[in-house]
Amino acid sequence: MTELAVAVRRAGPPGGAAPRRAAMAVALAGLPAAGALYAWSYTLAWRGGAGMHEVFWAATVLALASAGVAARLAATPRRACFWLAVALAGLFSVPKLLRAPAYFSFYDELGHWRAAQQLLDGGALFADNPLNRVVPFYPGLHAVTAALAAATGWSVVTAGAVVALVAHCLSVAALYLLAERLLGRPRVALVAAAVFMANPAFFYFDAQFAYETLALPLVCVAVMLALRLGDASGGRRRPLAGAAAAVVAAVAVTHHASSYVLAGVLAGAAVLAVLRRPPARHWPQLAALAALAVAGPLAWVATVARYTLRYLGPYVASNLMSVPGFVRSDEPARPLFGGSTLPRYEIAGSYASVLVLTGLVGAGLWLLWRDPAWRRDPAWRTLALLGAAYFVSLPMVALRVDQAAKRSWAFAFIGLAPVCALALAALARRAGLAGAAAGGALLLVLYVGGVATLSGEHIRFPGPYAPSADPRATTADVVASARWLRRAHGPGGRVMGDRTLAATMGAYGEQVPVTWSYYGYRVWEVFMPERLGPGVLAELDRSSTGWVAVDRRAAGRPPLTGYYFDDAEPGAFTGQALAPASLGKFDAPPFDRAYDNGNVVLYRYGR
Repeated sequence: MTELAVAVRRAGPPGGAAPRRAAMAVALAGLPAAGALYAWSYTLAWRGGAGMHEVFWAATVLALASAGVAARLAATPRRACFWLAVALAGLFSVPKLLRAPAYFSFYDELGHWRAAQQLLDGGALFADNPLNRVVPFYPGLHAVTAALAAATGWSVVTAGAVVALVAHCLSVAALYLLAERLLGRPRVALVAAAVFMANPAFFYFDAQFAYETLALPLVCVAVMLALRLGDASGGRRRPLAGAAAAVVAAVAVTHHASSYVLAGVLAGAAVLAVLRRPPARHWPQLAALAALAVAGPLAWVATVARYTLRYLGPYVASNLMSVPGFVRSDEPARPLFGGSTLPRYEIAGSYASVLVLTGLVGAGLWLLWRDPAWRRDPAWRTLALLGAAYFVSLPMVALRVDQAAKRSWAFAFIGLAPVCALALAALARRAGLAGAAAGGALLLVLYVGGVATLSGEHIRFPGPYAPSADPRATTADVVASARWLRRAHGPGGRVMGDRTLAATMGAYGEQVPVTWSYYGYRVWEVFMPERLGPGVLAELDRSSTGWVAVDRRAAGRPPLTGYYFDDAEPGAFTGQALAPASLGKFDAPPFDRAYDNGNVVLYRYGR
């Protein structure tokens, strides 16, 4: 290898083995200390005090610095760097666990909780899920969680949190091994793992109990195994390909979008391996993996998960039309961070992180181009194409609120991380301690920007209730009301409520939420009028609703997502707030107040 293969030099023993061990112990102590700082930041958030953001970032800086120093001091870098990467993955999972340790509060988690609980209760594998109808057709996550809960006696929340934590660590472990294979040095591979963990989805979105959380590490493992086929001898290549095929199949039944990303990556890798002159020796196995990655999801959708096409169709159309619509001036560009309560430095970091990432990728690609051996390696070209998805998505994200485009970022960082690590390692090698410090500052900008870009303050920290604000609206008393309904009246009742109450009643209450999106009932016609009238009762009768759920705190407060019930409701995205009388009108016949915990009220309806 050329100079790039030795981008980080091994550190000599600082005065002997005993001082090195003492220094290593001090460095490693920084990791649990960082965990304690994360806990402190969430304590501040629960108390409503200032400083939670600053303590959060102090914990992140301490964790990264401790891992970097420990890697520098390690006598056996390969083993140390691998476990340091895994330790960082576990440590960076702590904030999501601290967000709501007793129950799942993210909106996407509720549908998966119901799917896992249904299996644990003896339900069918593909049973209908009224919270998210596509979830039953991708049972990987809830099948694993239910099996773990049944084997250990844990609750679905505990088992799901453990599955998410292990999956988080597995993705980083696979990325580290992939980067080590490409870069040749453990310390540079640790840098690549650190860059991967700076992706915007890592701290919260891909730490939640949702199917992408399990599918992403499987994609990382499949890509790592596929690209390692080129290093294996003929006899070892077959079992390696078999293991990769098993992982590819697991992705197909775990998450739809992840399986499509994996199919594209493996197909691209196979084409690049064939186009190489001479063709790569492992191209037949790579081509077979690519064929499986393409055919598997197609067969799954055709035979089991046909609903996937209806589910994904609107998202695909939204992505395809966002840029042309903006060019034609059909719709204005959305205001970025409009109404955000994030600190100004985090908002600035979100913009700066794009510039930093662009610079690091450009520098890394230039360094790769200078090396003939690496320039010819189809693995690098595959990763470069995967990383390009991040930059392609930016116009769509900038022009409109597009969750589908944002969800490509975690996968794009599989390709971006090793390329950025090249640039950061070269900076440290050429500028010494100052270069390492500069690289650490650039890495911190990536972390600040990544977290701020995808996770608003209502996602990251507990705080005052806000309507339609996902975890800020899924409070303990909301969960308690849903559990009471399940315990007192059994599952299967039809409940109407706002977006959060409907989902929570459908999950922890195991009820059937009456919604516009799945059933076509105009929920807003029940809640928005300030007086009971024929229209209110007619919609309740038409939907066979038996329960009306009300959160009194929603009155007078505009919804954070822009709507209370569905984006089709009148006044959506205008800041219009529900009047107190709109929620108080149910305190009259034919409604019977059956439950009231001070905030959440459940009314039985019947006439």
